[in-house]
Amino acid sequence: MAFVAIPNSGGWEYDNAATAADTYSDTPGTISGGIRTHTTLGGAVRETYIKCRKTHVFLAGNGTYLAVGELDKTFLDNYTPRGTALYPE
Repeated sequence: MAFVAIPNSGGWEYDNAATAADTYSDTPGTISGGIRTHTTLGGAVRETYIKCRKTHVFLAGNGTYLAVGELDKTFLDNYTPRGTALYPE
């Protein structure tokens, strides 16, 4: 598949084809479409994008994206940006 823009993230993308091989081996939950879903001990359902990159950060000028790991989907789905000056899409 491909990297897809993450809403409310300020220019981050996630790989919607990421699998368990792209994340920590001992992390609980199930993975589908690059998103891990996990139920906490308190019963809350949390979702995490497991393979993310910032869309305009390049390493050493060679045109490759900086892979950064995971972002909290549950947080971003409920986040309302204050403005676009600091986090333009």
